[in-house]
Amino acid sequence: MAKAKKITKEELEKVNELASKANNLAMQLGSLDIQKSVLVEQFKANNTLIEEQKEILKEKYGDISIDLKDGTITEDVVKEDGK
Repeated sequence: MAKAKKITKEELEKVNELASKANNLAMQLGSLDIQKSVLVEQFKANNTLIEEQKEILKEKYGDISIDLKDGTITEDVVKEDGK
């Protein structure tokens, strides 16, 4: 039976190092994907809260615009053609 050929110890270490790095990068990408999904859900939830707050303010003040710097409100003017 012929003797099996092998790569050198250094070559094997290099291949294993690169494979390990590839696995580590893949895990990091997966982790980032999960973080992105969580952030997207938080963003959607925050937008829902914004819309709810808008409705509360609309019920209290009517159709208004709010200056986010100082809280000044101005009434929105509706044109006769509804636009």
